[in-house]
Parts: sequence; structure tokens; C-alpha cells
Amino acid sequence: MSQHGLREGVGEIVRDPALLLIEIGWRWSFGAIAILVCALSAFLLLDTVTVDPRMLQAMAALNPLQLAQNIAEGIVSLSAVLWRAAFVVGLLLAAIWVLFSALGRYATLARPALKPGTGLQGCLVVSTIRAMLALASIAAWFVAGLFAAVIGSAAARSGVPNVGLMSAILLLAFLLILGGWSTLNWFFSLVPLTPELSWNQSVRATLRFLRLRRDELLEISIVNGILRAGLLAITVLLSIAASSVITNPRVLLADLLAIALLYFLVADFLYVARLIAFGKLREERLAQPASAVFSHSDSAAAMKTQAGTPVPHDAS
Repeated sequence: MSQHGLREGVGEIVRDPALLLIEIGWRWSFGAIAILVCALSAFLLLDTVTVDPRMLQAMAALNPLQLAQNIAEGIVSLSAVLWRAAFVVGLLLAAIWVLFSALGRYATLARPALKPGTGLQGCLVVSTIRAMLALASIAAWFVAGLFAAVIGSAAARSGVPNVGLMSAILLLAFLLILGGWSTLNWFFSLVPLTPELSWNQSVRATLRFLRLRRDELLEISIVNGILRAGLLAITVLLSIAASSVITNPRVLLADLLAIALLYFLVADFLYVARLIAFGKLREERLAQPASAVFSHSDSAAAMKTQAGTPVPHDAS
């Protein structure tokens, strides 16, 4: 069922390339804006930092642990500026992503392969919740880092923090945060597929859809995840091969950029195919009650006929 659903998704994209073009349009537009905003913020921050060349030469002679401690001390000295910049940039990018994601998803849901879906207001609500989940996950990761630093410093030996304990705490926190975020993000990605009138109705319909077609949804997601993981592995191998062969920095940068864009293109293609496969399952669920009613009426009519009772026909 999973492979069949993904094949149907691929077929729909071939028949209606606008599905992929819309997805690429809003995702890549946001990516370009995010890169521009982050680069501008980095340049503004670097203008406020005074670099001493002699200090850089002295840091080059330090061991990795001492170097990391010096860098951390430098970051702490700029903590106020960094926090303000991160807060402003984070909110700005979140607002832009919410707008682009809502408009892009609403446009894809208007295509025949995904109709009917939720309205623009529902897409805005879903995008806002997903952005809040991402920001909350980032904040939780920072809190986990502070907690690991405190625990590692408390368990220090000879003035050296317990790096093993800190790494274990960070790894556990990363797995928990990543698991919670990915699960909730996957659930809310299904909500726009429900053609309900209100937000509460869409969430309840998504929960019913998840209960009824849980196995098929998981199969499609797992197969899609395996394909994307294989795609990522191929991308990494191509990047390593290009880095080991090409010596011209400009040519290498162009090749790495082309490989990255190709990866994002295929990844967006797989994402749209998965979304269409989910939509096909939704259509089967919506058509199921009607078929059940007709089969029930047909069986009742057959029982009456076998009993010798004439079945009245509609005059129309």
C-alpha cells in the first residue's frame, strides 16, 4: 500500500507539475530570504566585535578543550547582543515561514490531486503551530545545554568539566526533543488535508483519520523516510567525492551548490508525493461511509427478495 500510494503521488506530480513547482517556489523563496537575513545579521554582529591578531595566534597553540573554553568565554561576553539578534532573527524568520508555508500549502491544496482541503485560515493556524513547535524545540535544546553545563561543572574533576556526562545528557535531550518535535510536526502536517469548517473539527477529523489508517500512514512515512535517508547519503558521498577531486575553490563551491539544490529538489518531490499519498488515503476514508450504506441497503433488499417480499422501487 505504501509503495502503491507513493507511485500514485509520483503519477499525480507528472500529470500536474504545478504541485511540485508551488512547493519548490515557497520553500526555496523562504530559504533564500533566510540565508540573506542570517548573512546580514552575521555581518552586523561581526562589526561589533574587535579581534586581536595576537590573541588569535595564542589561541592556535591551545589544546581543543582550552580552545573551546576560550571561545565559550568570548561568546558569553557577547551574550546580550547574541540573544537580541537571535530573538529578532528567529521571530522574523518564523513570521516569514508562517506566511509562505500557509500560502504555499493553500495553493497546493487547491490542485485537483489534493482537493478538498482546509481553507487559508486553517493553513495559517497549522503553520503558526508548527513554527511555535520549532521555536520551542530550539529553546528546549538551549535549556538542555545549560543544564548539561551545570551538571558537568558540578561533577568536574581537577577543574575539568565531566565531558562524558555532558555528552550523555545532550544526546538524551536531543533524542527526546527530536522525537517529540518530529511526531507533532508530522501530525500537524496532516491537518490541512481535512476539509472541515473549523480548526477543532479539522483536528478531530485528523485524529479519526489517524486511528483508521494508522498502518498505511506509517508505512508511507517510513518508505518516504528511507528514500530521503538514501538520498541524503548519496548527496554526502557526492559532496565528499567532489571535494577530493576538485581543487579550484570556485568550481568546488559551484558543484556543492548544485548538489545541494539537486538534493532539495528531489526531497521536495518526495514530500509532495507523500502528501498526495496521504490525500489518497483520505479520499478512501471519505468514500467509505457511502459505500457501506449502499452495501447495507443492497443486502437488505436481497434478504427481502429471498423471503418473497416485493421490494418497492423509487418512482423517480
